[in-house]
Amino acid sequence: MPADIREQLNNAFGSLPLNQKPLPEIVHPTIQAVEKKYNISNDANGVQGAIRLARPFPNRHHPDFSKVQVLNNLFGGFFGSRLMSNIREDKGYTYGIHSYLQNMIEQSAWMISTEAGKDVCAATISEVYKEMTRLRDEKIEETELHLVRNFMMGSLLSDLDGPFQTISRWKSYILNGLDEHYFHKAINTIKTVSADELKELAKKYLNEEAFYELVVI
Repeated sequence: MPADIREQLNNAFGSLPLNQKPLPEIVHPTIQAVEKKYNISNDANGVQGAIRLARPFPNRHHPDFSKVQVLNNLFGGFFGSRLMSNIREDKGYTYGIHSYLQNMIEQSAWMISTEAGKDVCAATISEVYKEMTRLRDEKIEETELHLVRNFMMGSLLSDLDGPFQTISRWKSYILNGLDEHYFHKAINTIKTVSADELKELAKKYLNEEAFYELVVI
């Protein structure tokens, strides 16, 4: 990316009519839910439940964010993750289950998302929390961590395959008030974050009492 990319963008687009007036500041106040667990039944004959677990999480400027992205991928961020291995491959409760950091400019959330049979929704949630406990209590094997590192580096290369994918990533950085240093720091984190660090992050963030639960049938 050229060193003067901001200047080039301003020269090309900065005089567009839409940019003549500053955009108004939009504030969405955070309203905390009254309860931590919600079970909603829309169909008495439904056979499947949609499950969402989520907790508040800091945005990309927090020093833990890049390291937690590694922990999240190991937990539930790709097909070989622990959630997939346990809840899909071993238990057969769902076709797919994923965890991800839903990043916003001001606030973010750590989420787990899946659909499971109505009769195993509670068991699915229980297994999610069991995997959190394992990450808090047991040190991650280097072979598993190596697999996650390779997956993340491969995904990064795929995300930068072509000008449209590249500019999409940089647009995200700019909107979040970040620069190229964040990109290089994130790569270094993927390569160097240790199993001990990930265990401490799991103790800090992967706690059942911090997560909200929603099941809709």
